Amino acid sequence: MKIYLVGGAIRDELLGIKSLEKDWVVIGSSAEEMLENGFISVGKSFPVFLHPKTKEEYALARKEIKVELGHKGFKFDVNKDIGLEEDLLRRDLTINAIAKSNKGELIDPYGGIQDIENRVLKHISKAFSEDPLRVFRVARFYCYLSKFNFEIHEDTLILMKELCNSKDLDNLSFERIWMETEKCLSLENSYLYFQALHDVGASNVFSCDTIQFKENLLELKKTEGSNLDAQDKWAILTMNLELTTKVKIPNSFKKSALNFSNVIETLRNENSPEILLEAIMKIDGFRNKKSALKTFNLYSLLIDESDAFKKLNLNSLLGELSKVKPNNNFEKDSNLIKKEIYEKRLSIIKEHFND
Repeated sequence: MKIYLVGGAIRDELLGIKSLEKDWVVIGSSAEEMLENGFISVGKSFPVFLHPKTKEEYALARKEIKVELGHKGFKFDVNKDIGLEEDLLRRDLTINAIAKSNKGELIDPYGGIQDIENRVLKHISKAFSEDPLRVFRVARFYCYLSKFNFEIHEDTLILMKELCNSKDLDNLSFERIWMETEKCLSLENSYLYFQALHDVGASNVFSCDTIQFKENLLELKKTEGSNLDAQDKWAILTMNLELTTKVKIPNSFKKSALNFSNVIETLRNENSPEILLEAIMKIDGFRNKKSALKTFNLYSLLIDESDAFKKLNLNSLLGELSKVKPNNNFEKDSNLIKKEIYEKRLSIIKEHFND
Protein backbone atom coordinates (compact mmCIF):
# COMPACT_ATOMS: atom_id res chain seq x y z
CA MET A 1 0.00 0.00 0.00
CA LYS A 2 1.26 3.46 -0.95
CA ILE A 3 -0.44 6.72 -0.03
CA TYR A 4 -0.09 10.08 -1.80
CA LEU A 5 -1.44 13.55 -1.11
CA VAL A 6 -3.18 14.71 -4.29
CA GLY A 7 -5.17 17.44 -5.98
CA GLY A 8 -6.03 20.85 -4.65
CA ALA A 9 -3.83 20.66 -1.55
CA ILE A 10 -0.71 20.32 -3.73
CA ARG A 11 -1.86 23.03 -6.15
CA ASP A 12 -2.56 25.46 -3.32
CA GLU A 13 0.72 24.67 -1.57
CA LEU A 14 2.66 25.50 -4.73
CA LEU A 15 0.76 28.80 -4.96
CA GLY A 16 1.26 29.66 -1.31
CA ILE A 17 -2.42 29.22 -0.45
CA LYS A 18 -3.33 27.67 2.89
CA SER A 19 -5.45 24.64 2.05
CA LEU A 20 -8.00 23.52 4.63
CA GLU A 21 -8.78 20.15 3.07
CA LYS A 22 -6.48 17.31 2.12
CA ASP A 23 -7.32 14.43 -0.21
CA TRP A 24 -5.31 11.26 -0.39
CA VAL A 25 -5.13 8.46 -2.94
CA VAL A 26 -4.24 4.91 -1.94
CA ILE A 27 -2.34 2.70 -4.38
CA GLY A 28 -2.26 -1.10 -4.21
CA SER A 29 -4.95 -1.62 -1.59
CA SER A 30 -8.55 -2.81 -1.40
CA ALA A 31 -11.72 -1.86 0.42
CA GLU A 32 -11.30 -4.85 2.71
CA GLU A 33 -7.76 -3.84 3.66
CA MET A 34 -8.80 -0.24 4.32
CA LEU A 35 -11.56 -1.38 6.68
CA GLU A 36 -9.15 -3.73 8.44
CA ASN A 37 -6.91 -0.73 9.10
CA GLY A 38 -9.72 1.16 10.80
CA PHE A 39 -10.77 3.44 7.92
CA ILE A 40 -14.46 4.34 7.70
CA SER A 41 -16.25 3.76 4.39
CA VAL A 42 -18.22 6.79 3.15
CA GLY A 43 -18.22 6.43 -0.64
CA LYS A 44 -21.48 5.34 -2.22
CA SER A 45 -20.45 4.85 -5.84
CA PHE A 46 -16.71 4.25 -5.35
CA PRO A 47 -14.43 3.39 -2.38
CA VAL A 48 -13.72 6.53 -0.34
CA PHE A 49 -12.77 6.28 3.31
CA LEU A 50 -12.26 8.59 6.26
CA HIS A 51 -9.08 8.31 8.29
CA PRO A 52 -10.01 7.09 11.79
CA LYS A 53 -8.16 10.01 13.45
CA THR A 54 -7.84 12.94 11.03
CA LYS A 55 -11.17 12.28 9.23
CA GLU A 56 -9.47 13.25 5.95
CA GLU A 57 -10.61 11.49 2.78
CA TYR A 58 -8.66 8.56 1.38
CA ALA A 59 -9.78 7.14 -1.98
CA LEU A 60 -8.62 3.96 -3.64
CA ALA A 61 -6.90 4.61 -6.96
CA ARG A 62 -9.41 4.14 -9.75
CA LYS A 63 -10.12 4.40 -13.43
CA GLU A 64 -13.39 5.87 -14.67
CA ILE A 65 -15.25 4.46 -17.65
CA LYS A 66 -18.04 6.50 -19.24
CA VAL A 67 -21.19 4.40 -19.66
CA GLU A 68 -24.07 6.93 -19.56
CA LEU A 69 -24.80 10.63 -20.09
CA GLY A 70 -24.23 13.16 -17.33
CA HIS A 71 -21.62 13.56 -14.60
CA LYS A 72 -22.79 10.39 -12.84
CA GLY A 73 -22.61 8.15 -15.89
CA PHE A 74 -19.37 6.39 -14.94
CA LYS A 75 -18.42 2.97 -13.70
CA PHE A 76 -15.25 2.56 -11.67
CA ASP A 77 -12.37 0.13 -11.78
CA VAL A 78 -10.58 -0.02 -8.41
CA ASN A 79 -8.39 -3.10 -8.72
CA LYS A 80 -5.03 -3.16 -6.95
CA ASP A 81 -3.05 -2.91 -10.19
CA ILE A 82 -4.16 0.65 -10.96
CA GLY A 83 -1.18 2.96 -10.61
CA LEU A 84 -0.85 6.57 -9.56
CA GLU A 85 -0.55 7.94 -13.10
CA GLU A 86 -3.75 6.16 -14.15
CA ASP A 87 -5.59 7.68 -11.21
CA LEU A 88 -4.26 11.17 -11.93
CA LEU A 89 -5.23 10.82 -15.59
CA ARG A 90 -8.95 10.85 -14.72
CA ARG A 91 -8.74 14.30 -13.12
CA ASP A 92 -9.97 17.49 -14.78
CA LEU A 93 -6.98 19.84 -14.97
CA THR A 94 -3.22 19.36 -14.99
CA ILE A 95 -2.84 21.63 -11.95
CA ASN A 96 -5.11 19.25 -10.00
CA ALA A 97 -3.19 16.13 -11.10
CA ILE A 98 -0.05 16.51 -8.99
CA ALA A 99 0.74 14.11 -6.14
CA LYS A 100 3.18 14.15 -3.23
CA SER A 101 4.73 11.09 -1.60
CA ASN A 102 5.30 10.70 2.13
CA LYS A 103 8.93 11.70 1.47
CA GLY A 104 7.86 15.01 -0.05
CA GLU A 105 8.56 13.99 -3.65
CA LEU A 106 6.25 15.60 -6.23
CA ILE A 107 4.85 13.34 -8.95
CA ASP A 108 3.67 15.38 -11.93
CA PRO A 109 3.09 13.19 -15.01
CA TYR A 110 0.93 15.72 -16.89
CA GLY A 111 2.84 18.99 -16.51
CA GLY A 112 0.76 20.58 -13.77
CA ILE A 113 3.71 22.34 -12.14
CA GLN A 114 4.65 24.00 -15.41
CA ASP A 115 1.04 25.06 -15.95
CA ILE A 116 0.98 26.58 -12.46
CA GLU A 117 4.11 28.54 -13.31
CA ASN A 118 2.53 29.61 -16.61
CA ARG A 119 -0.76 30.44 -14.86
CA VAL A 120 -2.86 28.32 -17.20
CA LEU A 121 -5.89 26.09 -16.61
CA LYS A 122 -5.49 23.17 -18.98
CA HIS A 123 -7.33 19.86 -19.34
CA ILE A 124 -5.36 16.62 -19.12
CA SER A 125 -6.95 14.64 -21.93
CA LYS A 126 -9.95 14.43 -24.25
CA ALA A 127 -11.69 12.53 -21.44
CA PHE A 128 -12.35 16.00 -20.02
CA SER A 129 -15.42 16.08 -22.28
CA GLU A 130 -16.94 13.00 -20.63
CA ASP A 131 -18.06 15.02 -17.61
CA PRO A 132 -20.09 18.17 -18.42
CA LEU A 133 -19.79 19.38 -14.81
CA ARG A 134 -16.18 20.21 -15.61
CA VAL A 135 -17.34 23.26 -17.54
CA PHE A 136 -18.48 24.72 -14.22
CA ARG A 137 -15.46 23.44 -12.30
CA VAL A 138 -13.04 25.13 -14.70
CA ALA A 139 -15.03 28.37 -14.42
CA ARG A 140 -14.80 28.06 -10.63
CA PHE A 141 -11.03 27.59 -10.69
CA TYR A 142 -10.78 30.57 -13.03
CA CYS A 143 -12.54 32.61 -10.34
CA TYR A 144 -10.75 31.02 -7.38
CA LEU A 145 -7.30 31.62 -8.86
CA SER A 146 -8.06 35.04 -10.34
CA LYS A 147 -5.63 36.87 -8.04
CA PHE A 148 -2.86 34.81 -9.66
CA ASN A 149 -4.05 35.82 -13.15
CA PHE A 150 -4.75 32.31 -14.40
CA GLU A 151 -6.22 31.98 -17.88
CA ILE A 152 -8.12 29.08 -19.43
CA HIS A 153 -6.08 27.35 -22.14
CA GLU A 154 -7.51 27.89 -25.63
CA ASP A 155 -7.82 24.13 -26.25
CA THR A 156 -9.71 23.72 -22.98
CA LEU A 157 -12.03 26.57 -23.97
CA ILE A 158 -12.75 24.73 -27.22
CA LEU A 159 -13.74 21.57 -25.32
CA MET A 160 -15.93 23.61 -22.97
CA LYS A 161 -17.73 25.22 -25.92
CA GLU A 162 -18.17 21.84 -27.60
CA LEU A 163 -19.74 20.46 -24.42
CA CYS A 164 -22.18 23.38 -24.32
CA ASN A 165 -23.05 23.04 -28.01
CA SER A 166 -23.63 19.30 -27.64
CA LYS A 167 -26.38 19.92 -25.06
CA ASP A 168 -24.61 17.63 -22.57
CA LEU A 169 -25.27 20.27 -19.92
CA ASP A 170 -28.95 19.33 -20.14
CA ASN A 171 -28.05 16.05 -18.43
CA LEU A 172 -26.62 17.80 -15.38
CA SER A 173 -28.69 18.19 -12.25
CA PHE A 174 -28.98 21.82 -11.22
CA GLU A 175 -28.09 20.75 -7.70
CA ARG A 176 -24.52 19.99 -8.83
CA ILE A 177 -24.35 23.21 -10.86
CA TRP A 178 -25.52 25.16 -7.83
CA MET A 179 -22.82 23.58 -5.65
CA GLU A 180 -20.16 25.06 -7.94
CA THR A 181 -22.06 28.34 -8.28
CA GLU A 182 -22.61 28.91 -4.57
CA LYS A 183 -18.91 28.33 -3.88
CA CYS A 184 -18.04 31.06 -6.37
CA LEU A 185 -20.59 33.50 -5.02
CA SER A 186 -18.57 33.45 -1.79
CA LEU A 187 -15.28 34.21 -3.55
CA GLU A 188 -13.71 37.48 -4.63
CA ASN A 189 -14.28 38.36 -8.29
CA SER A 190 -17.37 36.14 -8.47
CA TYR A 191 -18.31 37.73 -11.77
CA LEU A 192 -15.40 35.91 -13.45
CA TYR A 193 -17.13 32.57 -12.87
CA PHE A 194 -20.25 33.75 -14.67
CA GLN A 195 -18.17 35.55 -17.31
CA ALA A 196 -16.37 32.31 -18.16
CA LEU A 197 -19.68 30.43 -18.37
CA HIS A 198 -21.18 33.14 -20.56
CA ASP A 199 -18.19 33.09 -22.92
CA VAL A 200 -18.49 29.34 -23.59
CA GLY A 201 -22.29 29.30 -23.80
CA ALA A 202 -23.06 27.74 -20.42
CA SER A 203 -24.96 30.69 -18.93
CA ASN A 204 -28.08 29.33 -20.65
CA VAL A 205 -28.58 27.01 -17.69
CA PHE A 206 -29.51 30.13 -15.70
CA SER A 207 -31.34 32.17 -18.35
CA CYS A 208 -31.85 32.26 -22.10
CA ASP A 209 -31.75 36.06 -22.01
CA THR A 210 -28.03 36.37 -22.72
CA ILE A 211 -28.23 40.14 -23.30
CA GLN A 212 -29.71 40.90 -19.86
CA PHE A 213 -27.35 38.35 -18.29
CA LYS A 214 -24.39 40.20 -19.79
CA GLU A 215 -25.69 43.55 -18.54
CA ASN A 216 -26.13 42.15 -15.04
CA LEU A 217 -22.61 40.75 -15.18
CA LEU A 218 -21.29 44.26 -15.74
CA GLU A 219 -23.28 45.52 -12.75
CA LEU A 220 -21.94 42.68 -10.62
CA LYS A 221 -18.40 43.51 -11.68
CA LYS A 222 -18.87 47.12 -10.53
CA THR A 223 -19.68 45.98 -7.00
CA GLU A 224 -16.51 43.92 -6.50
CA GLY A 225 -14.75 45.11 -3.37
CA SER A 226 -18.04 46.08 -1.71
CA ASN A 227 -17.97 43.04 0.58
CA LEU A 228 -21.27 41.64 -0.68
CA ASP A 229 -22.45 38.25 0.47
CA ALA A 230 -23.48 35.42 -1.84
CA GLN A 231 -27.17 36.34 -1.74
CA ASP A 232 -26.50 39.95 -2.70
CA LYS A 233 -24.38 38.88 -5.65
CA TRP A 234 -27.05 36.47 -6.85
CA ALA A 235 -29.69 39.21 -6.53
CA ILE A 236 -27.66 41.53 -8.79
CA LEU A 237 -26.92 38.80 -11.30
CA THR A 238 -30.59 37.86 -11.66
CA MET A 239 -32.29 41.28 -11.54
CA ASN A 240 -34.79 41.77 -14.37
CA LEU A 241 -33.81 38.30 -15.57
CA GLU A 242 -36.19 35.48 -16.42
CA LEU A 243 -34.63 32.30 -15.07
CA THR A 244 -35.00 28.88 -16.63
CA THR A 245 -37.25 26.30 -14.99
CA LYS A 246 -34.10 24.31 -14.26
CA VAL A 247 -32.96 26.84 -11.66
CA LYS A 248 -33.67 25.58 -8.15
CA ILE A 249 -32.04 27.58 -5.37
CA PRO A 250 -32.36 27.89 -1.57
CA ASN A 251 -35.26 29.98 -0.29
CA SER A 252 -32.93 32.54 1.27
CA PHE A 253 -31.50 33.32 -2.18
CA LYS A 254 -34.99 33.45 -3.69
CA LYS A 255 -36.22 35.91 -1.07
CA SER A 256 -33.21 38.22 -1.39
CA ALA A 257 -33.48 38.24 -5.17
CA LEU A 258 -37.25 38.88 -5.07
CA ASN A 259 -36.88 41.79 -2.63
CA PHE A 260 -34.16 43.33 -4.75
CA SER A 261 -36.17 42.92 -7.95
CA ASN A 262 -39.18 44.56 -6.30
CA VAL A 263 -37.09 47.56 -5.24
CA ILE A 264 -35.45 47.87 -8.66
CA GLU A 265 -38.80 47.62 -10.44
CA THR A 266 -40.50 50.16 -8.17
CA LEU A 267 -37.75 52.79 -8.09
CA ARG A 268 -36.67 52.39 -11.70
CA ASN A 269 -38.33 55.49 -13.17
CA GLU A 270 -39.05 57.72 -10.19
CA ASN A 271 -37.50 58.36 -6.80
CA SER A 272 -40.16 60.29 -4.89
CA PRO A 273 -41.22 59.83 -1.24
CA GLU A 274 -44.42 58.12 -2.40
CA ILE A 275 -42.53 55.65 -4.60
CA LEU A 276 -39.99 54.91 -1.87
CA LEU A 277 -42.79 54.18 0.59
CA GLU A 278 -44.35 51.85 -1.97
CA ALA A 279 -41.03 50.01 -2.34
CA ILE A 280 -40.66 49.62 1.42
CA MET A 281 -44.18 48.24 1.68
CA LYS A 282 -43.55 45.74 -1.13
CA ILE A 283 -40.68 44.14 0.75
CA ASP A 284 -42.39 44.38 4.16
CA GLY A 285 -39.64 46.69 5.35
CA PHE A 286 -41.44 47.78 8.52
CA ARG A 287 -41.40 44.31 10.06
CA ASN A 288 -38.16 43.16 8.42
CA LYS A 289 -35.96 46.20 8.92
CA LYS A 290 -32.65 44.32 8.71
CA SER A 291 -33.58 42.62 5.44
CA ALA A 292 -34.96 45.86 3.97
CA LEU A 293 -31.85 47.82 4.93
CA LYS A 294 -29.69 45.20 3.26
CA THR A 295 -31.79 45.38 0.09
CA PHE A 296 -31.76 49.18 -0.12
CA ASN A 297 -28.02 49.33 0.57
CA LEU A 298 -27.51 46.97 -2.33
CA TYR A 299 -29.70 49.17 -4.53
CA SER A 300 -27.67 52.24 -3.57
CA LEU A 301 -24.51 50.62 -4.96
CA LEU A 302 -26.00 50.60 -8.45
CA ILE A 303 -27.33 54.15 -8.71
CA ASP A 304 -25.60 57.44 -9.51
CA GLU A 305 -23.99 59.48 -6.75
CA SER A 306 -26.31 62.37 -7.65
CA ASP A 307 -29.43 60.32 -6.87
CA ALA A 308 -31.36 61.72 -3.91
CA PHE A 309 -31.71 58.21 -2.53
CA LYS A 310 -27.95 58.16 -1.85
CA LYS A 311 -28.30 60.96 0.70
CA LEU A 312 -30.86 59.18 2.86
CA ASN A 313 -29.93 57.73 6.24
CA LEU A 314 -31.74 54.47 5.62
CA ASN A 315 -31.09 52.98 9.03
CA SER A 316 -32.59 56.00 10.78
CA LEU A 317 -35.45 56.27 8.29
CA LEU A 318 -36.54 52.63 8.56
CA GLY A 319 -36.27 52.85 12.33
CA GLU A 320 -38.63 55.82 12.45
CA LEU A 321 -41.08 54.30 9.99
CA SER A 322 -41.33 51.02 11.88
CA LYS A 323 -42.34 52.86 15.08
CA VAL A 324 -45.29 54.74 13.55
CA LYS A 325 -48.63 54.14 15.28
CA PRO A 326 -52.04 55.81 14.87
CA ASN A 327 -52.94 58.58 17.33
CA ASN A 328 -56.66 58.10 17.07
CA ASN A 329 -58.69 55.05 17.90
CA PHE A 330 -60.93 54.41 14.91
CA GLU A 331 -62.13 51.17 16.49
CA LYS A 332 -63.22 48.90 13.66
CA ASP A 333 -62.44 51.21 10.75
CA SER A 334 -59.17 49.63 9.62
CA ASN A 335 -59.08 51.70 6.44
CA LEU A 336 -58.84 54.95 8.41
CA ILE A 337 -56.09 53.47 10.57
CA LYS A 338 -54.13 52.40 7.50
CA LYS A 339 -54.58 55.83 5.94
CA GLU A 340 -53.30 57.64 9.03
CA ILE A 341 -50.25 55.37 9.31
CA TYR A 342 -49.55 55.79 5.60
CA GLU A 343 -49.71 59.58 5.82
CA LYS A 344 -47.46 59.68 8.89
CA ARG A 345 -44.89 57.49 7.21
CA LEU A 346 -45.03 59.54 4.02
CA SER A 347 -44.48 62.71 6.05
CA ILE A 348 -41.39 61.19 7.70
CA ILE A 349 -39.94 60.20 4.33
CA LYS A 350 -40.53 63.69 2.95
CA GLU A 351 -38.66 65.17 5.91
CA HIS A 352 -35.70 62.89 5.21
CA PHE A 353 -35.76 63.82 1.53
CA ASN A 354 -35.64 67.51 2.46
CA ASP A 355 -32.81 67.20 4.99
